[in-house]
Amino acid sequence: MYKNYFFIFRCIKELSTAINGNQILEIYSQEKDKLFIHIPLKDKPLFHLNISINPQQHYIATKDEHHKAKKNTISFFDEFLPSKITSIKIALVDRIIEFTLSNSKLYVVFRGGQSNIYLIDSGNNLYSFKKVDKVEKERFLTELPSLSFSDSFSSITLYIDGVTEESTLRKLPFIGKDILREADSRKNYFKKNLSAVVNEIVHEKIAVYYNEQLGKPGFHPVSFISPPIPVEWFVFDNYFSALNKYFALSFSEMKVKNVRKEIEKFLTKSIESLTGKLNNLKGRVDAGTKEKIYHQSGDLLLANIHLLRKGMKEIEVDIYPHGEKHKIKLDEKISPHKNIDRYYDKSRAERIEYQRSTELLELNAKEYERLIKIRDKFDRTEDQEELLQIKKELKMKTQSTETDEKKDKSQYRHFLLENKFHIFVGKDSKNNDMLTTKFAKQNDFWFHARSVSGSHVVLRVENTKEAIPKSILHKTASIAAFYSKAKTSKLVPVTYTLKKYVIKNARHEPGQVTVTKEKVLLVKPEIPAGCEMVMD
Repeated sequence: MYKNYFFIFRCIKELSTAINGNQILEIYSQEKDKLFIHIPLKDKPLFHLNISINPQQHYIATKDEHHKAKKNTISFFDEFLPSKITSIKIALVDRIIEFTLSNSKLYVVFRGGQSNIYLIDSGNNLYSFKKVDKVEKERFLTELPSLSFSDSFSSITLYIDGVTEESTLRKLPFIGKDILREADSRKNYFKKNLSAVVNEIVHEKIAVYYNEQLGKPGFHPVSFISPPIPVEWFVFDNYFSALNKYFALSFSEMKVKNVRKEIEKFLTKSIESLTGKLNNLKGRVDAGTKEKIYHQSGDLLLANIHLLRKGMKEIEVDIYPHGEKHKIKLDEKISPHKNIDRYYDKSRAERIEYQRSTELLELNAKEYERLIKIRDKFDRTEDQEELLQIKKELKMKTQSTETDEKKDKSQYRHFLLENKFHIFVGKDSKNNDMLTTKFAKQNDFWFHARSVSGSHVVLRVENTKEAIPKSILHKTASIAAFYSKAKTSKLVPVTYTLKKYVIKNARHEPGQVTVTKEKVLLVKPEIPAGCEMVMD
């Protein structure tokens, strides 16, 4: 309700008392649809007006102390500043505010998508904050003489009193649904109620609170009957103090909602993923281990090595002292000794894999219990600090971090190798520099075709404790060769090393680096099998 015409009237009355007779020193913008007006006051040298013409959230607010940003700031109307404020008025029945200055007039227009801020000089030349075409400028200049501006409340009440028909009053766009609802909720006849409501908006104390039913803050005179005010509420004599509290509540509740949504999504996804892992691991552990079976097969093959021949698909041997027959499958393409080693290797692998599955089952079960406890705590709280603590406990990345990472990745060619390994390829010299110096991590692998121009290529290392297979290094080198001037050659030497051994300094041209501790792979230039381009 803070955007209502009558609250805006109250806003300009309070503003007149605070800033009339003072100078506007600067007018500038630091973000879309917002303008800052620096008006140094005797006891507040950094006092600013903050004007938003965002169609969904337009307002005039005050800041007792605001520091102009050093970057990304655009100044407006400089040639007319500094300039003294002589009066502040509002158009009768229209949300247009007129600041009369010593050398010009500044108009703040609140009209939904057509909201804007204009300055008109003494020669009737019009300048705008948001860019508008010639037709729009001429339309505003033509409309302006027909508007009556006032800072007198009696002028507004006289206008309302002059409308005799209730149906006409109800259709006046500047009245608003909230005011009509409040007037209708009272016992007296409509016109008398309407006058009382308008008077209260302009003169009464303001109540600000969070409305649980509507899911947003409330802002209205304390005397309003509907909606009922909750237990926790704040009362203000001043419009601007009330407005600042309203925005603080809006921001706080929005932040809580966003954090809750983010945590809920993270917990749901994590618990579902962990449940699947636990089921798979439990199934694996419950199935037991074949370590002894494989080892026994190796022993039996070793005892009967004299019967083995390359090309055999299986062999049937006796198990002593039981006299039982046991069939063992063989790989016909390998030698008897290698078949024996294969079963011993399978036995060792089975032991390691079973032990690892058991350990992972225990670890994941503990993590599952931890997440369930956190979810229970999450379900019981609406407190912002507790939610942020839960987010920290879950080691969640912030939304902005995730967005930045996604944005960073989208700058380069991105490949996924064998559904696990991420490879990033530079697109030109400057992009190569960004990839190597800004994006690549210290323990990522870095590749470049040797002695020819080409893309820098980075193989992302997610887990430094896990060795990268040689086959992956070769395939990444093939990609580096493919994105080089040597891509038509049969074989290309490719340099690779860890990113921390790649040096870039001021003497290097774009795309140039110095490489230390390098190794070389001789590979075919190609996009290898099992490698897919990712569209970030």
